Amino acid sequence: MLDLLKRFRLFITAVLFLFLALVLLALYAREDRQTSLVEKVLMQVAFPFQQGAQKTFLWFKEVGEDYIFLSRVQQENRDLRKVIYGLKEENNRLREALQTDERLKKLSSFRSQFPHRSQLAQIYARGASSWFKTLLINKGEGDGIAKDMAVATSEGVVGRVIEVSPGTAKVLLIIDPNSAVDVVIQRSRAQGIMEGKIDEVCILKYVQKNEDVQVGDTVMTSGLGGIFPKGLVVGTVSQVDRKRPGIFQYIEVNPSVDLSKLEEVLVLGEGSKS
Repeated sequence: MLDLLKRFRLFITAVLFLFLALVLLALYAREDRQTSLVEKVLMQVAFPFQQGAQKTFLWFKEVGEDYIFLSRVQQENRDLRKVIYGLKEENNRLREALQTDERLKKLSSFRSQFPHRSQLAQIYARGASSWFKTLLINKGEGDGIAKDMAVATSEGVVGRVIEVSPGTAKVLLIIDPNSAVDVVIQRSRAQGIMEGKIDEVCILKYVQKNEDVQVGDTVMTSGLGGIFPKGLVVGTVSQVDRKRPGIFQYIEVNPSVDLSKLEEVLVLGEGSKS
């Protein structure tokens, strides 16, 4: 305790002196008398302390006001961030709804080209195997889906149904090695069978070397085979090689549908086949 008093003795002395000066000023302060010499001395001595105290009070007042202001600003910022986050979420939902609506409009327009029954279906899962390219849709036997029905979008052929349950169905994609589609080159009418390949492309087989096939040609379904209706777009020729041994050309085809981004498809009814 004594050490504490010794350390702050100058400050304590100044405070006591200031208090004493203020008390004396209060005692001698009268309107009907002149200021005495003692009062003048006390006022002169107390003035720096009073000025410092006033500045300190004003400083604390400003700090308090700034703190209150900053607290309000921070709360307003938090409220604004919540509003902005909510607006972003709503904007994302609206964008998603708009994109879904545009896709469904295209599918509905495409669906109108087939007078017989067909079903809009959503994709809810994809095959986990890298060797078999399949996907699952949310329509099955209860919706009129049957094995070997064609599956397509407005951009072109997707694949065919290979398994059906009461509420779901499995679709084999055209890029699967087990897939085979009878096709025709739109420009030259050269015919062949398109099979899947592991690396997301397809191979057009059994086209003789004397047939006119060029890179960029559009490949369409021929209507043969009894699964896919005639005239559906399948893909575009991306590579032609006539120098390989044998009587057939080597032809690669890029599918017209981006199969990795599918969300909805159209399952074509049996009456759609020609």
